[in-house]
Amino acid sequence: MRKILLLFLIICYKNSFAQINEAFSDGNFTNNPTWIGQNADLNFIVVNEQLRSNHTTANASFAIATENTKALGCTWEFNCVLQFATSGANYVDVYLISNTSDLRATNINGYFVRIGNTADEIALYRRSGTSATSTKIIDGRDGLVSSSTNNNFKIKVSRTANAIFNLERDSTGTGNAYRSEGTVTDNTFTSTNWFGFLVQQSTATFFQKHFFDNIIVQDLVVDVNPPVLNTIVPDSNKITLNFNEAVASAEASNRLNYLINPGNIIPATVNVSGSTVVLNLANSLNTNSYNISINNIKDLSGNTITSPISRNFNYRRPYRARVNDIVINEIFADPSPQIGLPAVEFIELWNRTAENIQLNGYKFSDATTTFTFTGDTIKANEYLIICARADTTLLKPFGRVMGISPWPSLNNASDQLSFFNDVNTLINHVNYNDTWYRDATKRAGGWSLEMIDPLTSCKASQNYSASINPIGGTPGAQNSIYLSNRTVNPLLANNAAIKDSVTVLVTFNRGLDSLQASIRTNYSLNNGLGNPQSISLLAPDFSQAELKYPAPLSRNLTYTLTLFNIADCGVSTINNQTLSFIYPGLLEAKDFIVNEVLFNPKPGGVDFVEVYNRSDKILDLKDLNIASLNAEKDSLISIRAVSAATLLAEPGSYWVLTTNSDQIKTAYQTLNPSHFVQMTSMPAYNDSEGVVVLLDKNNKRIDQFNYDAKMHFKLLRDVEGVSLERVSANEETNKPGNFKSATSTVGYATPAYQNSQTLNDFVTNEEFTLSGKSFSPDNDGFEDILTINYKLPNSGFVAKISIFDDKGQLVKKLIENQNVSAEGSFTWDGFNENNSLLKTGIYIVYAEFFDLKSEIKKFKKAVTLASKLN
Repeated sequence: MRKILLLFLIICYKNSFAQINEAFSDGNFTNNPTWIGQNADLNFIVVNEQLRSNHTTANASFAIATENTKALGCTWEFNCVLQFATSGANYVDVYLISNTSDLRATNINGYFVRIGNTADEIALYRRSGTSATSTKIIDGRDGLVSSSTNNNFKIKVSRTANAIFNLERDSTGTGNAYRSEGTVTDNTFTSTNWFGFLVQQSTATFFQKHFFDNIIVQDLVVDVNPPVLNTIVPDSNKITLNFNEAVASAEASNRLNYLINPGNIIPATVNVSGSTVVLNLANSLNTNSYNISINNIKDLSGNTITSPISRNFNYRRPYRARVNDIVINEIFADPSPQIGLPAVEFIELWNRTAENIQLNGYKFSDATTTFTFTGDTIKANEYLIICARADTTLLKPFGRVMGISPWPSLNNASDQLSFFNDVNTLINHVNYNDTWYRDATKRAGGWSLEMIDPLTSCKASQNYSASINPIGGTPGAQNSIYLSNRTVNPLLANNAAIKDSVTVLVTFNRGLDSLQASIRTNYSLNNGLGNPQSISLLAPDFSQAELKYPAPLSRNLTYTLTLFNIADCGVSTINNQTLSFIYPGLLEAKDFIVNEVLFNPKPGGVDFVEVYNRSDKILDLKDLNIASLNAEKDSLISIRAVSAATLLAEPGSYWVLTTNSDQIKTAYQTLNPSHFVQMTSMPAYNDSEGVVVLLDKNNKRIDQFNYDAKMHFKLLRDVEGVSLERVSANEETNKPGNFKSATSTVGYATPAYQNSQTLNDFVTNEEFTLSGKSFSPDNDGFEDILTINYKLPNSGFVAKISIFDDKGQLVKKLIENQNVSAEGSFTWDGFNENNSLLKTGIYIVYAEFFDLKSEIKKFKKAVTLASKLN
């Protein structure tokens, strides 16, 4: 009996607390509770545990209601989803209080929430009789019900015991983010019999698109907590405060209860509407970080905040885009064949500023179609992908996407794209062309055009190029070729060379602004020639200019070309740079000679041939060919041109010919890195023996070297990576002994500089010296190492250098049987054979030099290894 009584009390308690608790989880609306209305079983249906409209007659209203007696000290809460754009003929009235179950009746006394209508709002009305007596008592925000496909709201209305209404809505539909639409005191009706939904619809577009769920009508829970500030929304001249509940107007509207810093700003006026408080400012805010302090705020139940609310917020002042603030940064006009990007067109806008820019009223167009933005913002330094609305999902993985309609379809070959701000100022414009890809494969489709530099002065055809990203483009990210035109190195003309008797070819270190570089008066040539007759910039990179003159230039005459106001596509300009050049001399026998050959490189290495200009003329490497020889037939094979362009070699200069300059520069010391000629291919030179032949452009022999691996120094165990060097430029090339192995002291090769085996005259009789009488290897930057210098009468010696302590014990074998050049040096760091630093003391440096003729030179010097005193 006690259990039955307890169960009865629990049910009574729950019923007293919740008059209605309906989630349609039983799959019907005929029981628990019972809903009634004219043809309710035809006009409504439960689908997926939601009450849905089912009436399919145009220009009709229909309703459903259930019993309810709660009218004071209670709350009404429900979910409502409208899958259409509301209007004056398409809305829903939710009757909280009604004296009749027929919500279509001519006379009704009660209150209802209207969702939609012309203002697309959520508002509270009082009705006293006919519909014409309906009076809006809480005016919700216009445009709140804004979606054309899915308006999902959770709505809660509370009414205190003293008849204060508070209308709240949650636009997420979850009940976790309520915002008040306002409060009002109205005690016209304090009792009720019914709660229900009235649907007004027009055409078939709105049929079966009204959904209702989670309906709870229950006693109002007594509020004992003060209001909490949820969000701060700053604008230029107002700040909107959103509290978690409605606040009392008397205190909340007192402007002295608010202080904003920096600036000690007190609002000019305050507007209060439910849980929303708007602070109206006398002056606009500047972009800054602010703090607001709030005092003496209380809710409708009288709960006052116990201490001031202090909250920080940031404000960024609205900004209108100016020219090139937003640029058309990437164009994907031809998505087929697919490389990696989705096969849909897009453009990418880039906001280059530090400002968030509202796009309302901005326009994007091609030659025939214009789209006007009605909202949204492009954030500071943000990339925004723009595409057809139907393609939005495909591009979302790459960044923020905006689908638009109409979409100005992009022509594959060319199109005119423009972007305007809200006052019709042209912000950015590009007439793209598929020649801009500069690559026949990419031009065929699947690759985007990317902007290189938004600040360049060059024309657009130079400022866009095909993406180099492996997937074909970089939507939503920095361009793969961004600022590829920029460099810290200044723009320079590298050289000017004669192309023919009336043409000078000027080569720059990078591409030029083709507009500026085509001005004739920017070039002046001496010797009476002046400005060129015409200028041609050579595509695709525009780093070369051909200057045509009306009269021919003279051979062996020095010319000086002066350049003015030549700019690149970045930020560099040439002003008053001069270049000197001559018509090179005619190439004759023995002008160029074979000076050094590496025919047996180390694994992974490449061959090289060094040529030397032994004449007193400036020669053009373009006039030189290199070949090999069929020894049996004495016929030339594998003839290769050394250079396709003019490349001048000064008298006495060394030039390295190879297929991989970087590899040679990495493997050996390089004193003249600019004297390397990288050839596409070279004749094959065997590791054992072969012939290197130099020819003029008519294939007349200039020099010939017949090499053999046996020419290497006899004591060398391994000749891989060791070159053969010419000893004398004046002796016959193939005279025995005129080529020897490069020495170990130079790393076994001397590409592009004087050979280690070249004989040098002595200027002193001192044959063996040390850098000092003492050294201190303590890494202090002063006398850390000992330098051992030697000078020999000629090359071809082998060196052996050892270090002994003062007791005559060997402590370090510094050099052991190495062939050396005629003069050089070695260093000792003070460490022994075990790589341990030796103790302070006196050490003996003992050196022996001998050659294959058994000539021996011996030297002995003492040195002190010192250390710092503690």
